[in-house]
Amino acid sequence: MTSPDAVAALLHRLDLIAGGLEASGRALALLGLGSVGAELDRMDQFSDLDFFVVARDGQVGALLEDLRWLGDGLVQAFRNTPDGFKVLFEGGVYGEFAVFDEAALRGASFVNARVVWLAPDAPRDLPLRRRPAATATARLDGAARTHHLGEALTNLLVGVRRFRRGERLSAWQFTQVYALGHALALAADAIPPAPGWADAFGLERRFEARYPGLAAHLGACLPGLDGTPGAALGLLNLLEELRLPEWAGALPLAGQVRREAGAALAGPAALDARGRLPG
Repeated sequence: MTSPDAVAALLHRLDLIAGGLEASGRALALLGLGSVGAELDRMDQFSDLDFFVVARDGQVGALLEDLRWLGDGLVQAFRNTPDGFKVLFEGGVYGEFAVFDEAALRGASFVNARVVWLAPDAPRDLPLRRRPAATATARLDGAARTHHLGEALTNLLVGVRRFRRGERLSAWQFTQVYALGHALALAADAIPPAPGWADAFGLERRFEARYPGLAAHLGACLPGLDGTPGAALGLLNLLEELRLPEWAGALPLAGQVRREAGAALAGPAALDARGRLPG
């Protein structure tokens, strides 16, 4: 359940930052992003304070070097990019921000910004890049589906073999990171999402709310470091259930993954006389 006090603390901190920027005389605008941007309806006590500062000409460096405009209660500031910081305030408010001049802002990559504060002489046409909550995404074509499916299955095969060799960390990465990413891209293309904000930069954000049916498979696909064979079988089952037109052409590879994952579940790898895994 969303905590009204925590949400109020986030918005209050934004107001303090706006006041500090106004007093500094070095800024033109403060733009909220993400759940403190135009997507306020999904804001909760776990939200980050993400924002852009639009600096007056020649003032970017000054705003980045002197952070007093952030207000009292700054606990720590870590400069993670040339343009900005990650910051922690008293009370646990965590934020990330960047400072741009107007020209750089117009070339920056972002969506759904909200004007929190605007100087009287600031341009009224600053880009906000609004988009509807139910943004339609372009469907994958056959070549893209073939690519994702081939990558998913080959990553599963490599992962299972590394697991059988004893390389469990690498095996986990190939199955439960690389292969999973390709499988979820295919699944999200094949299944309509529930209404709600999609993330423009990552499918994994709000995945459980947008694809509740797919999310039910995640436990089988993400059993952890020692669960690579089960993860491979879970992902194979997910891919098969999608009934992709390209699945028939991938059956030999899928069958090899299934056999080797089953062998891994049955016990230690049995190598042939030349030290190779059975094909």
